[in-house]
Amino acid sequence: MSSEMDAVLALDDAWNAAYHHGDPARMAGVLADDWLAFFPDGTAVFKANLLANMNRTPPRDLIFERHASRVYGDAAITRGTLYAGGERVQSFLRVYARREGQWQAVSVQVVP
Repeated sequence: MSSEMDAVLALDDAWNAAYHHGDPARMAGVLADDWLAFFPDGTAVFKANLLANMNRTPPRDLIFERHASRVYGDAAITRGTLYAGGERVQSFLRVYARREGQWQAVSVQVVP
């Protein structure tokens, strides 16, 4: 089980690094093709939209703080908070799925 957790945490770290570097190519390798995000205003964002918008926003001084992580068979979650410029920006719940032996991010719920 710990090797599964290690794999999920490595993927979660790769997600954070992609945001930190504003790197859509790196992010594309983390997200499943059917990835879907939900934001506090009710907006749903799909993978293509997220990747297209990553180049428009310059990377800021970002800090990701992970609060929890858990593996449930072929599903896993991480929960954390994002800070930019020392200010809390959002909290999030990320959902991962193991498909054909490979972990991928499949969803995120963002809250203020």
